[in-house]
Amino acid sequence: MKDYKYKYEMHIHTGPCSGGGSDIRDHIDELIKKGYSGMVVTNHFYAGDTRIDRELPWEDFVDAYRQDYLYGLEYAEERDFDLLFGLEEHVGGGWEILIYGITPELIAEHPELKNASAEIFAEVVHAAGGLVYQAHPYRARWYNSQPFPLECLDKLDGIEVYNAGNDPEWNESARKLAEERGLNCVAGSDGHSVASAGRSGIAVGERIGSNEDLIRILKSGEYTIIVNE
Repeated sequence: MKDYKYKYEMHIHTGPCSGGGSDIRDHIDELIKKGYSGMVVTNHFYAGDTRIDRELPWEDFVDAYRQDYLYGLEYAEERDFDLLFGLEEHVGGGWEILIYGITPELIAEHPELKNASAEIFAEVVHAAGGLVYQAHPYRARWYNSQPFPLECLDKLDGIEVYNAGNDPEWNESARKLAEERGLNCVAGSDGHSVASAGRSGIAVGERIGSNEDLIRILKSGEYTIIVNE
């Protein structure tokens, strides 16, 4: 049996980019204490709960958005911690997607992603070799009028089957959906505060030092889901 000893946080929010997010360096310290080797920063993007000024020109908006990630990058390298760039975006009706394997430079080149649909995001991200997953598909809260899987789910790469901020029944519905439809899976804490970081993620058999590593591992299925740590 493969030794999945390296843990990665796949859904995390930092401040001041995301509403309620804590300092990214504090998140890194907390995750290291919890035995994690790295994380993908998935701050809320243009149509989500971002704290970046939406009146900025597109390239300036993306540059401001990436500053949390850049602020943490040198610190992560000093701590031997793998820090990767991703994002979470609202695509209407409370539906949200998680995006992996992309760069800020790629996003800056595509102003059509402003308030874009999940399908448009998938087209751009897939063309660049990245992956798109529906975040917490069954989450039912005041801001989410449609706590169901996206209708375009077949155009994405999978779903988040465990979200530490969800009620257990929502995660169970996501798990069953993935099992029934053979969907690829991710998981994460969806943490904003430092204390909520590292409650979920994936465990893998090797360090993830690049987007290429991350995409290869996610496509291979060679990982396990970390539940409620």
